Amino acid sequence: MWALNEVEGLVKKAARGAGFPTGQAEDLGRVAAYLAGTGASVQPITMALQERLSQVDVRWAEGCVEVQQGPAALIGPIIRDAFAMGCTTAVLTDIRHAPLVGAFLAENGVAQKWDGPVVTRSDTTVLKAACGPVTIPGHDWQIWLDLAAKTYVPETDASRIAGAGAGLTDND
Repeated sequence: MWALNEVEGLVKKAARGAGFPTGQAEDLGRVAAYLAGTGASVQPITMALQERLSQVDVRWAEGCVEVQQGPAALIGPIIRDAFAMGCTTAVLTDIRHAPLVGAFLAENGVAQKWDGPVVTRSDTTVLKAACGPVTIPGHDWQIWLDLAAKTYVPETDASRIAGAGAGLTDND
């Protein structure tokens, strides 16, 4: 069992290890905690962390944003922000990204209705994340740990002298 802040923190580190910019890593961590806190699958997070980073191709029109291509972890915040700026419709070319995009919107309090690759605002109620321990599948947790490990300073005498870890003397 894990606390939501542990889920969020590990996913942030995993996203940084996967090469995501800090802001997107923080966004992905919050969405992971939201998914875990609502009892939803965290598989979209794991998939997004393993997706190759690439440019996002976005087309803007009056009240609509259309995403031609790009990784889900970068598309989710774009669509979330588009809805915050007043867009009422978003179209995804890659429907596999829908679960993560939906989570980005819901975590931001945006109720939504999906019709295939098209998402619009809805008047439904958005689920709130519950506080308390959550269970994360071991496979997902291990992938997150492996990606987070890419951010760690190598364990050497020189890194310890420079302050990594507890150093040569633990003065706590």
